[in-house]
Amino acid sequence: MAIQYPRYIEELKPYIAGKPIEETQREYGLKKVIKLASNENPLGPSPRAVKAMKAGMKEVQLYPDASGFHLRQALAKLEKANFDEIVLGNGSNEVIELLIRTFCIPGDFMVASDGVFAAYPISARIQGVDTIFTRMTQDFRFDLKAMLEAIKKNERVKLVALPNPNNPTGAYVNEEELIPFLKAVEKIRNGTVHVILDYAYWEYVIAKDLPDPMVLFRKFSNVSVLKTFSKIYGLGGLRVGYGVLHSELAKYVQKVRMPFNVSNLGLVGAEAALLDHAFVKKSLQINRKGMVFMQKAYDQMKVPYLPSQGNFLLINARQGFGMSGMEVFQECLKLGVIFRPVANYGMPDWLRVTIGTPAQNAVALKALKTVQKRNLAIGGLA
Repeated sequence: MAIQYPRYIEELKPYIAGKPIEETQREYGLKKVIKLASNENPLGPSPRAVKAMKAGMKEVQLYPDASGFHLRQALAKLEKANFDEIVLGNGSNEVIELLIRTFCIPGDFMVASDGVFAAYPISARIQGVDTIFTRMTQDFRFDLKAMLEAIKKNERVKLVALPNPNNPTGAYVNEEELIPFLKAVEKIRNGTVHVILDYAYWEYVIAKDLPDPMVLFRKFSNVSVLKTFSKIYGLGGLRVGYGVLHSELAKYVQKVRMPFNVSNLGLVGAEAALLDHAFVKKSLQINRKGMVFMQKAYDQMKVPYLPSQGNFLLINARQGFGMSGMEVFQECLKLGVIFRPVANYGMPDWLRVTIGTPAQNAVALKALKTVQKRNLAIGGLA
């Protein structure tokens, strides 16, 4: 007799990870490959974190501190939050899952925009929760009015996913838009609809009108803030993230959280990274210079791109190369450069390119120009 799986598991479309360097080397016989696909820090990990982890290796036979006391204490100080408002996760992805598991039961709904970070609808679906998607605006930003209407129409909406800025579009919701939206959501069904403000790229933000998430956290009782060590701190491989949740909610989420969800090395590495101010400053400078450099190059190549507050740019492959994002991706693989097609976000004409070091950016542009020139030569680009 065939096993019957839940419908929401049968129909689940899994997360598509970025193509690894090693696999690309094997597949194309390449000795050198650069990866600008997963928004990783091109400078590598925080040196202070590496030093702390090397020392921590001596005690990896021990289970980690299940409470994450020292890291939570450091994060509470950083965020000016209470200790019991900090919840650690195996990456901020796990905190997303914990919130969905705490708030929702099968048959409930989450509201999110088209183009939202893929972890949200996947995490919801795993719990039997469907996502109500609203269309983006013409300039690929979240349509908050449409999201608000979707929340009002369905009484089983429990959560709202709001990455700010969003991945993969790089777009953000400004203070003038966000505060009225949060006020309106707070009034719906006695404030029982919860908003997840995901600020994974907060450290890269340069826009003056992108609101401080902790100010919003203190202002609204139905808001949680998510952050990660995977981006500017360069610790993506450690899988450490956290949420700042109001105390009562945090208490319930801690019940749902499995013990030892963050490793010994993750705890000590993340705590040390918080103090590596020089590394963070250098990472931000590299990203800002690289962003300007790549934007100028795309302008010269006549490749449209979306403005970004992250460490990446989303470029229009169809208009810039006469090809789909997947086709440009595949052609660049042969040249030893890995980018990220985003067809799984419903954007088949686009390609996401992480900002790298100056040397990596130069190699990336060389590959993109080669592909553009080839396609132009065969008449593929209007």
